[in-house]
Amino acid sequence: MSSRTLIDISRLGTDTSWPSVAVEVNGYLQNWIAAANAQVSQHQLRIATAPNPEATATDPCGWRIEATLAQLTPGGEPAVLLLEVFLTGTTLQIKPGIGNTEPYVGADTEQGWVYPAGDVGYSNGTWSTTPLPFNAQVGWSLAPGAEYFVFAYSQHRFTNRQAVPLLIARDQVSGHWILAGTPPTSTSDALRAVSWNARSGQPSGSRGLLRESFSAPVMIRRPGELVIATTDWSYYESANEPAQFWEPLLLPPDFAALNVSSAAMSYYKSPDGNEWLAIGGHGLLLRTKDASAPQGGAGP
Repeated sequence: MSSRTLIDISRLGTDTSWPSVAVEVNGYLQNWIAAANAQVSQHQLRIATAPNPEATATDPCGWRIEATLAQLTPGGEPAVLLLEVFLTGTTLQIKPGIGNTEPYVGADTEQGWVYPAGDVGYSNGTWSTTPLPFNAQVGWSLAPGAEYFVFAYSQHRFTNRQAVPLLIARDQVSGHWILAGTPPTSTSDALRAVSWNARSGQPSGSRGLLRESFSAPVMIRRPGELVIATTDWSYYESANEPAQFWEPLLLPPDFAALNVSSAAMSYYKSPDGNEWLAIGGHGLLLRTKDASAPQGGAGP
């Protein structure tokens, strides 16, 4: 498995179903997780629930991804991050969360799993059952310290059917995993994410990309930084630290943020020679050409 890969799994739209797409993506994800776990032994990822290839339109179908960290909770148990991405009927639900075997508050748990509150809570979108042109990309990297896996799709241009259901990436500040996904809704409702803040000993949530003003000319922001949520996480005994004391969540160098709404598959070339592909519809860019890489070097 090369260090950086980008695969186009687009379809014409006929006979395209969420289970068929999810099962194909899951094959790539399984291979990447096996390699990532061998490479990052202190933080173990696993697919707790995989897509069901036999799912009908009324069956939940998708992923439950868990990341067990070396970081311990205040009770001394390993912290476990959680991302759920499930399709039920025509609804795609993105749920980032945090869980552990030693819950923070005894009664306020869902079998030991704790979900973020407020602006970092789960979000719903839509998946069209009408055959439509379907664009989808799967990308991954095993570059040490900057590992990631991403799956993005678009069923429409200029609609709410563009999303990044899966994004697993190493936080460039803490080295812990970030689990994230964008619901296929408005452009301001992006990258609901969870990671672990080593400084505070609490989960760190995000509800969007940090981007330059929408009124400014088109700008590519690097690094790809996630906005830290300032709301409380209602399941916890103590409120979070003020936002300004939180270390930011930084995505690996292959990611950047665009300050304008952009249709999936839009292409950008920045003055530094890097080339970028818009994935989803929320301003997230994936680098397709690294201008600093030696000529003839491996790339997506």
